[in-house]
Amino acid sequence: MPDIKVNDVLDGIVCDLASGGEGIIKADRYPIFVPFALEGEHVRAKVTYVKKDCAFGELIEVLTPSNDRVKPACPYFYKCGGCDLLHMTHEAGLDLKAKTVKTALKKIAGIDVDVPPVISPVQSEYRNKIALPFSVNKRSEIVKLGFFERRTHQVVPIKWCPMGGQWTASLISALSDWANEYKISVYDEQSGKGLLRHAVARYLDSLSLTLVINGDSLPHAEELEKRLKADFGDFCLYISKNTAKTNVIFGESASLICGEERPQNLGKFCAVVPPKAFLQVNNRVRDLIYDAAAAFLDGFEGEIVELYSGIGLLTCQLATRLENCRIVSVEIERSAVDSANALIKSLSLDGRVRAICDDALHFMQSLGEGKGKKALILDPPRRGCDRQVLTSAIRAGFDKILYISCDPQTLSRDIGVLKEAYRLESVRPYDMFPGTAQVECVAALCKI
Repeated sequence: MPDIKVNDVLDGIVCDLASGGEGIIKADRYPIFVPFALEGEHVRAKVTYVKKDCAFGELIEVLTPSNDRVKPACPYFYKCGGCDLLHMTHEAGLDLKAKTVKTALKKIAGIDVDVPPVISPVQSEYRNKIALPFSVNKRSEIVKLGFFERRTHQVVPIKWCPMGGQWTASLISALSDWANEYKISVYDEQSGKGLLRHAVARYLDSLSLTLVINGDSLPHAEELEKRLKADFGDFCLYISKNTAKTNVIFGESASLICGEERPQNLGKFCAVVPPKAFLQVNNRVRDLIYDAAAAFLDGFEGEIVELYSGIGLLTCQLATRLENCRIVSVEIERSAVDSANALIKSLSLDGRVRAICDDALHFMQSLGEGKGKKALILDPPRRGCDRQVLTSAIRAGFDKILYISCDPQTLSRDIGVLKEAYRLESVRPYDMFPGTAQVECVAALCKI
């Protein structure tokens, strides 16, 4: 390790980009990660944090810019922690994402596979959901909303989010005007006092807004209702009580206090989407992934098992695309399973589709060394699958496995386990989150 200290200023050529989009400069093979620096650029950076095997810095100046550098389309980009790649061309960002997938599979899973270009049908105004912490200026006492600054819990106030679109501007204006006019207090992480914590909104055909509060009730809710109705027409407003000192946004539940839950258009059907339910934030990419999953399973004559199925949206999307399929979806949260079964019944799918409440590992172990044709769909959280779930899948002898992942690292780790019995047929990256370094993948595996 070279003699590098915090506050040292270094000049260097960016030799590569990390999976998070940071530029990498090296001092005697010792890497320094510098956000907003692009490959090939000559940059000046100040060291902010030093570890044994690497350091981190902040960009001071770009001495020789890359041809891939562009002016960010968002005025909050360099402070807001929501996006990573708006300083580079869209094409360069897609190349980075494809490279991230290929590198992860090779280094972690030991599989060298061709990764096709990232599918990216939209570049901005794609987010149907946004989560904004409240903040208050201690001098002016003005309430604002925004995103957390990169690697901090300091809120960067914003007036709108280009990745969401105009609806975010209307929402932020309505909430901040209401909170300031009625002097609604804002939660303080240090003292644990104050009411407003987060605003979590999903906008599909209509607005669904949840205010996460450090208390039991929301004052002046009627006044907020009037503002939301004026800006959005149909809407529903929930409150979620969260009085714990935690980074988790939601409380245990969300209660509807005004408005009416309405079914939202999800492509092949309409359904109510509860505040805590998982739904991909990018409608167009979501539908392309559903189509790809259906294409992989088209003509499959056995039973399909889906793990981590939530309220059954993917289950029902597949069932409406594959008219003769039989699907069992498995989810551990009882309320989600109840919602899934209600959706299945409403779509008249209950003859061939069912949702059961069980832990993924317990369900997989109960299968044993089953016989008959069957396929498995994995759509786990970012942390990926429990290793025992994967070994149980191998033992059960699924003919096909479709793995949908939002993290190439955990995807590669899990494929590294499955490759004992399965061949990776294809992996396709999707730009679910344009402007960020995140990439969604659909991996198709077949039994060897």
